[in-house]
Formats: sequence, C-alpha cells, structure tokens
Amino acid sequence: MAQTYISKVIVDLWKQEVTLEWTGANAAIQEKGPFHCSPGEGVSGVNCDDVVTSKRGGTSCTPKGEFPVNYHERRFSQFPQAQWVTRFQDDSRGIALHYYPVVPEYPDSNGCVRIASLNAAKLIHDNTKSRQSVISVREELRPKFGIVLKHGAKGQDVRKVQRRLLEKGYRLGVDGDFGPRTEAVVKQFQKDKRLSADGVFGRQTYQVLFA
Repeated sequence: MAQTYISKVIVDLWKQEVTLEWTGANAAIQEKGPFHCSPGEGVSGVNCDDVVTSKRGGTSCTPKGEFPVNYHERRFSQFPQAQWVTRFQDDSRGIALHYYPVVPEYPDSNGCVRIASLNAAKLIHDNTKSRQSVISVREELRPKFGIVLKHGAKGQDVRKVQRRLLEKGYRLGVDGDFGPRTEAVVKQFQKDKRLSADGVFGRQTYQVLFA
C-alpha cells in the first residue's frame, strides 16, 4: 500500500491561504485546508511580486515558485514562537512554513510563511517529505498595511485595492489609477461597512476590505 503523505503545499499569497495536496492510499480522507497564513512583506522599495526579486536574500520576500522541502525543525532556536518548522528554498535564507501566534490579514513576516493554526503547521511538518514534497508559492501579495491611498494616487497598490473591491462585487476598472470612479467606489464601500466615507483608503478601510 502506497504511503500517504503531503505531495504539495500550495501557498496563495493573495488569499493568504495554505492548502494541501496528498498522495497515497488514504489521500482522499486527509485534511486539506485552507489554513490562514501571512507571508513576507518585503523591505521598502522591493517588489516581492517579481519572481526573481522574491528569491533574493535581504528582501524579506516570500520566494515565489516551486521548491522542494529541505528539512524539518521543531522550532526556530532564535525565535521559539515559530514552531513546527518546514524549511524550503535554500537554507541560507532560512525560509520556512511554521506556526506563529500572530498572523494578520496582510504580509507581515521576514520571508517565512506564518501559519495561524498550530495543528496545520504540525500536519505539514509531520507529513511532508524532504526532497519529495513541494512548496508552491503563487499569486501576488496584498498591499502593505499602513498605506494611504486617495484621489490622484497611481500604481500597483491602487491596482490591488481595485482588484479586491472588484472581488467584493463593486464595479470598477483595475487600472492602477485612483481616479473619480475609484474614489466613488471606495466611498460606497465605506458607507456599506459603516466607516467614515471620505474616499481615502487607509488602515481602517484596509482591515475591513481584506478581512
């Protein structure tokens, strides 16, 4: 009978979710998730959505792509809060999946993938195989927490806010331009959620939009 283990751990950076693919005789009955997680936010000025950049040391990005599991640890020696550690990418960066007691709804680590569920982190630790199981990191990051966007702003963060509003059912283009239409939609979202409807995207609106 084929041994049952996790063949792939899928990390969706946008949804901030981890899901599991199993192989073996009992694969169908295993827990698959999704489990809430938080990836690396990246240092200021670094574009972690770029695949090549995300793999570089010193960026605090969670590397994008597919990586074999390297090895497992019970916890990080320097950060004992990080438990049930599953290492991937290269050992020099110390990138891993692990449990952590604080897992917000925005990117907030130094490159590791923090998992909110202790049981899920242990499940991955105990059921992935070195050099056989694969960690697959996909999608783009949510905007950094603390950004303030308003009429006239342009760029990737604006596009990501527009994308999220579209996912929530609001009709608008996703062009990276915080123009009159985007301002009106932000105000409508704020009104719908009983927030201060000033059309400015800040911390409070972020927390509700990405909840």
